[in-house]
Amino acid sequence: MLRCWSKLAAWVANDNDIMFPVGAVANIDCIEHRGGSRGIELTLAIEGKIFNVFDEGDRLPAKKFFEPVRTEKDDNKRPFTIADVKNSDTFTHAAFVHSENSEGNHEVGDLQDLFRAAWGLVAEDQKIDFLCTYAAKSALSAPNSLFE
Repeated sequence: MLRCWSKLAAWVANDNDIMFPVGAVANIDCIEHRGGSRGIELTLAIEGKIFNVFDEGDRLPAKKFFEPVRTEKDDNKRPFTIADVKNSDTFTHAAFVHSENSEGNHEVGDLQDLFRAAWGLVAEDQKIDFLCTYAAKSALSAPNSLFE
């Protein structure tokens, strides 16, 4: 995973440019060696909106605009990977660290925001399945949980 450290304009269909702000996230979709002047080619998925290809023939502008996202969760500064994204503990840990490193308790609010964002991406049938999980039934059966 990479993070944009300067504004980045990316071309999309119909000659429209999208301006990505500092902090935009890009995932490396693939890395290939093309040979010749193209050399190494990186295909980046930027903010889930576009795919853009950078190669050594372009002097790899990706090096100019992006830096690796790193995590210290495991007590070493290693690259943040798609495996981290797929692990729910990554997000609960981030909420905990935010709370520990700031004034006030941000953990609960961060977790609520994360849940709402994820819930918006869940299919309707998955929402019904979620209702049948122990965690959901337990929370919803607490006294007055549905009425206050």
